[in-house]
Amino acid sequence: MKLEGFTMGRAWTSVTLMVCCMLFCLPLERRERPRLRAAVFVTAVIAVSVTLGRLIPQASLLDLAIYYLFASLFFLACGELRAQEAMYCGIWSLIIQQVGTELMLLVKDGAEYIRLPSPAGPLTGLLAGLVFYGAIGFTIARWMPHKGHYDVGPRQFISALFLLVIFELLFNMMFTVKYQPVDSGRTVTVLLVQCYCVTVLYLQNELFKKSAMRHELETLDRLWHQQKEQYSLAKENIALINRKCHDLKHQVAVMRTIAGPEEREKYLREVEDSVRIYEAIVQTGNEVLDTVLTEKSLLCEAKHIKVNCVADGSRLRFMDPVDLYAIFGNALDNAIESIKDFQDPGLRFIDVQVYTERQFLIIHVSNPLRHSLTFQDGLPVSTKPNNGYHGFGLKSIRHTARKYGGCLTVEAEDGCFHLRILIPLNGTDGGGTPS
Repeated sequence: MKLEGFTMGRAWTSVTLMVCCMLFCLPLERRERPRLRAAVFVTAVIAVSVTLGRLIPQASLLDLAIYYLFASLFFLACGELRAQEAMYCGIWSLIIQQVGTELMLLVKDGAEYIRLPSPAGPLTGLLAGLVFYGAIGFTIARWMPHKGHYDVGPRQFISALFLLVIFELLFNMMFTVKYQPVDSGRTVTVLLVQCYCVTVLYLQNELFKKSAMRHELETLDRLWHQQKEQYSLAKENIALINRKCHDLKHQVAVMRTIAGPEEREKYLREVEDSVRIYEAIVQTGNEVLDTVLTEKSLLCEAKHIKVNCVADGSRLRFMDPVDLYAIFGNALDNAIESIKDFQDPGLRFIDVQVYTERQFLIIHVSNPLRHSLTFQDGLPVSTKPNNGYHGFGLKSIRHTARKYGGCLTVEAEDGCFHLRILIPLNGTDGGGTPS
């Protein structure tokens, strides 16, 4: 390997760039057979890069733009990413590759400056580069993604692209000006500005990531307050229904004591049947659970959906009423949404179970499923239109389960969708708050 100033061979540049791409791709969601894809892509990039080297001056702006294109295409080929995510990862890969290149050459030049034996300079520089790339792979390449993706919006991408342009102009300056010693003012200034660009790029990513997480928590908080208000309203409605049912039953009983034709008896029977719909109040031993299950059962009755419930509500006393309403309300809403369009009556049912097993409270809600699901971060991707709370139902359930030290698992098995929540009961006596 011949080192001249800040110049390295094209094959070496292509290899180190692809190494950086792999480091940033490892924590991300990848396509099938990623190793084969990467091997084919790296071979193609090296071949194309060496071929273009005869036509395009090395380290020119056009040359750097082609390397950026290679990096972006690598992420599209190997990762399950949107185009904007792939281009953002390409920015990071190219910048880190160039920082590593500069570090290797500076260490090599420093070794030659202090007159180490000739093989020691290149080997020391190579070792410094390997340590640098390894450190990047174990730190920021793993820290920056959120759940296997980069949630990059237009503002973040444009600002990152702007920083890349500045960085590439400085990197290009390293090649187009006559090589100067590492202690020259121009070289030091350029390196400091490049370090500033990398720092700003990293801080920008962290700020946008925290902003996205804060927005998600604010959305969950708004949903929590909406569910609190909905629970209060549902509780009042159920109480009103109970009073009306009680009054109607007495009225029917009085009317039956009056002699009348068979038509009146038929009418009374219809009224009594109607009352039974509202009389089917779920009794689980927990007032909050009774309220939400009864509310959803009435909705299912109107949609001709059968709800099968076996629940020991007494084990749920340690949970906040609004949290309890949020879990069952969202779970049942998702189940209703899933089966409401099924034409087969045998598929229009929802099973609800609440029980304890081995010091765990288990909540299990299942319903039939007729199509495969796409999962992301352990949750199925929502098929609902974006209404401002797109996909937050299951996230809200998971957030609430974690609040009590529990976990949420969802899976599609044997033609059914299964939602399970496990919450440890250690530190409770059946009604206290978990420790």
